[in-house]
Amino acid sequence: MILGVHNMVDALSHYTKEHVTGDGSLWILGLDGILLIPVIFAVFFYPMAMLIGIGTALALAVVYLALVQALHGHRARIGH
Repeated sequence: MILGVHNMVDALSHYTKEHVTGDGSLWILGLDGILLIPVIFAVFFYPMAMLIGIGTALALAVVYLALVQALHGHRARIGH
């Protein structure tokens, strides 16, 4: 069992070394950081708008999760 997992991890690392390069990964992180700066400033200058936006996003996430849970329960009852 352990030998199989070890072989699978080795194969996965060989695949990633062969087909995926690490060139430019720090640039991507830097760009993400640059894009995060306006959001941080928006929190300071428009706190109520950001709170409303965050609250809306959380409410939508809760509604989505409730719908997924309800559909999962419905499918389990009808046998799908």
